[in-house]
Order: sequence, then structure tokens, then C-alpha cells
Amino acid sequence: MSRKALEDTRFELIKAHILEPDHSPLNPEQQEILDRVISIAKVLDKNPIQKQAVAIHQVKFPELSRSQAYEDLRLAMRLFNTIHTFDYDFWQTWTINDIVRNIERCRNNATPQAYRVIAMEHANLIKILGERPTELEDPRRTEKHSFYILVQNNNTSVKIDMNNLEKLPAGTLQELNRALFGGKEITEAEAEELFRT
Repeated sequence: MSRKALEDTRFELIKAHILEPDHSPLNPEQQEILDRVISIAKVLDKNPIQKQAVAIHQVKFPELSRSQAYEDLRLAMRLFNTIHTFDYDFWQTWTINDIVRNIERCRNNATPQAYRVIAMEHANLIKILGERPTELEDPRRTEKHSFYILVQNNNTSVKIDMNNLEKLPAGTLQELNRALFGGKEITEAEAEELFRT
């Protein structure tokens, strides 16, 4: 008797295994495969580069061969489709090209039905060219830009780079703190005036 592949297993059985792993309806071999596939799917969410994901997966499961680790990766990409496996630019380009080819074919026919199809395809083209989904925010954006503190002393402006601020001597930092945060204290009336504005 051939064993049933994990992809061919009913959804309810997989769900029951995830909710109650102690009373799983899956056989032990399928349980092990599912646990490995879920593990590499989580790794893929953090490390979308497949080679790195497989290396991490092999560290978690040292008994796996490289080919089995890649098989787990392919299965995870099929079963747990995430943002990392969807290529928006490819999909949009393919769809636009398909619509344009369809418009060209219909324009060559020059029948009333073809003109209706052209109108529908133009509407589809407007929809597809609509809003592009927002990009994920770059986590290293602050590393790419320089931030400065402008200090004005005796009508002279000095730019202090935030990255080099910690490299300044302790005495200079204390003077800078006094210049930035020191000064005369304000009265209650001045504070109330500030809050009103």
C-alpha cells in the first residue's frame, strides 16, 4: 500500500493535528513531515533566501539530507504561500501584456463584439494600473541617512552627526548637554503661556 502524501491529506486532519498534536489523526510519518514543513515555513518568513532557509532548517533537523531539506522547502512554499513567494511585478507585467495582446487581437477583428471586448479590456487595464501595494518599510532606512543636531553658539552653527555623538569626549558631551538643556528656568506663567499656544 502506498503512503498518502501530505498534500493529499484532508484539511480537517491537518487542522486537528495543529490544534491537538497529542491526539493527532495523522500517522507518525505525516506528523513529522508536517512539523518540518511548518518549521521551514516559519524560517522562510524571516529568511526569504532559500539557501539560508535550508541551512537553518538543517541545523534544526540535523538528520535531514540536503535534498530532503529542499523538498521540505518546496512543500512549504506550496502549502504556506506567503508574501515572499508572490512576485507582484511579474504578475502585473504578465497581466498587462495579456490585456494588451487581447486588445490588439480584437482591434484586428473590427466587429461589434470585438469593440465590446476592447472596452472591457480597457476597464481591466485601468484597474490593473491602479494603486500598487505599499512596499514593506526598509528596516535599515535610518542607517542610510545621516542625522545631525544643529547647535548654535555665538551666532555660529555647528552640525553634530548623531553617529559620531557617542565618540565625543565626556567633557564635551557634558558641555553640549548644558548648552542644549540648560538655560534659565521658566516661571509658572511662562509655562501656562506655552501650553496655551
